Amino acid sequence: MKYKHILFDLDRTLWDFQANSFQTFQEMFEHFELEKRCNVDFDGFYLKYKEINAVLWDMYRQGTLSKELLYVRRFSITLEYFGLKDTADLSRRLGDFYVLEGPKKTALLPGAKELLDSLKRKGYPLYIVSNGFKEVQSLKVKTSGIDMFFDKVFLSEDIGYQKPNRKIFDEVLRQLEAQPCDCVMIGDDFAVDIVGAKNAGIDQVYFNPNGVKASFEPTYEVQSLMQIDALL
Repeated sequence: MKYKHILFDLDRTLWDFQANSFQTFQEMFEHFELEKRCNVDFDGFYLKYKEINAVLWDMYRQGTLSKELLYVRRFSITLEYFGLKDTADLSRRLGDFYVLEGPKKTALLPGAKELLDSLKRKGYPLYIVSNGFKEVQSLKVKTSGIDMFFDKVFLSEDIGYQKPNRKIFDEVLRQLEAQPCDCVMIGDDFAVDIVGAKNAGIDQVYFNPNGVKASFEPTYEVQSLMQIDALL
């Protein structure tokens, strides 16, 4: 065994964020009758939300936007874009619905369970290192049925730093009593997972199913999760 500890990102690496978020949004759009309120179809609303959410998440990772503001503003800005006024109450209710219902969705990316099962049978201790909200990430792991594979879930909210800040990786290493060479980080977000791990001296597996061009060559690059099994 080349590594003593395997670190995984969660969203878009194991948990199918796109499918689960899409389903949750469809339910929310219908429940709150947003087509009637905003005079826009689902696709138009969802695309605008994703655009706004991506910008706000970057601000959150950089420490320029609080979690509480992100929670609400991604909805309030979207609603205001479509002409709604006095959006505070509706934005809060949309945020509550999304955070409550989203983690109940169970879709995993192809090969996720098979990979985790194989790595566990090989004897690897497995961990999650995630920037996601504390109240939803552990629930996602449990409801999707992969909690049994992981020794621990490391969350940025608990540690106080977010990927790609190397301090989150340093703290993970400290808690595991491990050296950087003992670990490998598996993730889909090059700027967050791969850059962060590299800066901490940790080997990386860039899960890149869409063939996004990288700014440097990671330790490994794969297009499917099951390719990782052959590497480890």
